[in-house]
Amino acid sequence: MKRRIVRQAAILASVSGLTLSAVAAAAQDVQQLETIVVKDNGSEEFETLETSSNISRDEIEQTQPVDLKQLFQGTPSVATAGGSPASQKIYVHGIDESKLNVTVDGARQKNNVWHHNGSLGINPLFLKSVGINDGVAPADGGPGALGGSVDFETVDAVDLLKEGQTLGGLVSFGYDTNSMTLTGTTAAYGASQGFEYLGAITRGEGQDYDDGDGFTELGTATDLWNGLGKLAYQSLEGHRFEATGEYYRDDGYRRLRTNMGAVGTDFNDNLYERLTATFKYTLEGASGNFDPEVLLYYNQNTLNRPNNSGYTRASGDFNSDLQSIGGHLQNRFHFGLGTVTAGVDFYHDQVDIERFHFSTDAAEDITNVGAYVQTRLTPIEKLDVSAGLRADFQSYHAVDDQTFDNFGLSPNVNLGYEIIDGLTLTGGYAYVFGGIEQAEAALFHSIDYTYADDLNPTTAHNAKVGLSYEYKGLVVGADLFYTKMFDTTTYEYGAGFTTAERVNGDDLISKGFDISARYNWQNAYVSAAYTHTDVEYGDRIPLFGDSNSGVPVGDMLSLGAGYTFQDWNLTLGANAEIAFEYSNQDLQDNGYDNPIPGYEVVNIFAQWAPKLGDADFTLRGEVNNLFDETYYSRGSYSTTSRVTPVNSPGRSFFLTATAKF
Repeated sequence: MKRRIVRQAAILASVSGLTLSAVAAAAQDVQQLETIVVKDNGSEEFETLETSSNISRDEIEQTQPVDLKQLFQGTPSVATAGGSPASQKIYVHGIDESKLNVTVDGARQKNNVWHHNGSLGINPLFLKSVGINDGVAPADGGPGALGGSVDFETVDAVDLLKEGQTLGGLVSFGYDTNSMTLTGTTAAYGASQGFEYLGAITRGEGQDYDDGDGFTELGTATDLWNGLGKLAYQSLEGHRFEATGEYYRDDGYRRLRTNMGAVGTDFNDNLYERLTATFKYTLEGASGNFDPEVLLYYNQNTLNRPNNSGYTRASGDFNSDLQSIGGHLQNRFHFGLGTVTAGVDFYHDQVDIERFHFSTDAAEDITNVGAYVQTRLTPIEKLDVSAGLRADFQSYHAVDDQTFDNFGLSPNVNLGYEIIDGLTLTGGYAYVFGGIEQAEAALFHSIDYTYADDLNPTTAHNAKVGLSYEYKGLVVGADLFYTKMFDTTTYEYGAGFTTAERVNGDDLISKGFDISARYNWQNAYVSAAYTHTDVEYGDRIPLFGDSNSGVPVGDMLSLGAGYTFQDWNLTLGANAEIAFEYSNQDLQDNGYDNPIPGYEVVNIFAQWAPKLGDADFTLRGEVNNLFDETYYSRGSYSTTSRVTPVNSPGRSFFLTATAKF
């Protein structure tokens, strides 16, 4: 991995959160407002050009998020649905993550198990950075980025070691008063003679939480295991070999539809697991015409609901197993004007469903092979150009034994020009071949599915234009975005919902703008970020019953501020998430409550890092949802005559104690 230090774009940052961090920062880390992001694609200019926003390691240490909702709380362009981690899904500008290219350490994540469940189990405690691209993705970022990409990168041993340290460890405990959840993390890590090693494990267990009205949201109790292991070796010549393994497990007595309020008495034992293993080879410090990178990965997502006796709804019990292998082989060529990256990649997805309503099980498999080239050039002073082309061939073997073979090209271009010092104009366009989206495995359990003979692959147009200004500690930005997808997939159901055909659906459009501002002092900052998003599906807005499509978003605002008393090693901070009321007649016409209510959630924290010998101690206290707001997060399933939403937690006090030695 190329370890190039780049300044963070510094948009959409806030200091909040509800968790203990496996790698909580000491006070001197918290007060560092000029953060770094480690990425793969080259210089700072191109990282900022190709990535709409970053969440850096320093931000994660500051906010200490416990789940996806808190991880993206300062990024209003990303809506996170659901009350508990078991049901949380992410939407970038209202587009479901199934239409994004989501990766963890380069391993592609396509988990269309059940649209009522979360699609990505991940623990922010072990994250180093998150890169978010809202549409115009580079060719070497991977296939299928119809609505953009989200890249999660886990921490390395060197990210945890203090300066001059070769061996380190960490112990941390946290307690949440609302759900009575106790979370513990231990980690050991080191680096010596070219070797790096890391082992970390987190265990969390608690009760169902209460919303702002004191109502207990059943089926939300934390029962989490998460482990991360890494081993790397780098020779004196720069040859670096790295192996990573991560395991995430959520186990509990859950609602049949975890993103809804209780529907009848439908509760089941629910076990979700994700296993990701990667191997990566790079040549550190390479230049000239030999700068290779090899990545291989294995990814598995499973959702198991055993058919236990006494369940009131056997149709909700199923076992689904989604396995994927993939990787890429590429080389970066360096020359005077910039770099050219060329390579090939592949993935093979295998979907297996153990069905309870049929005498036979079901399976699908998808294979994709791609070739790509991406140039990153500075042809003249102050002008940056990133342009590339992908070619993908996809073969989709469907549940009804049909095979669909499709080929497509995906060009992209991003431009950035510094008009005057600090003022930069950016713009970009991409046409994306997405292939046929992986079907939702859970639907095969109770319905006999076929595929239309003329099913077409999904494609998309993405465009954006923006203006940013940076002067000393001030960073401001504004962007317009537009995404339009053609030939999305949907389902046409027969009488009694016993049969269905997978067909092409309506166009899906997301358009709007993002505005952000941040000002950094030596020991303080303030920030604000605002997003307006309009999403259309055919001749109406997308509805929550449009599986794996999009959600209405409207207007979202994030605010943040922090101040460090350096003499006392004490940091105080606050942030707010504000969702404005969303009204549209399409909601009422289709049986949903109109409008979707707005909400204002305020969080505050205090963090003290006393100097006690060689070890770093951090004590942190948080009050989350300070005013005990009763609300459900934007993107969550809304209210109908049969369905109540899952409200987010009410006021909670969260205390953490961390020792890093």
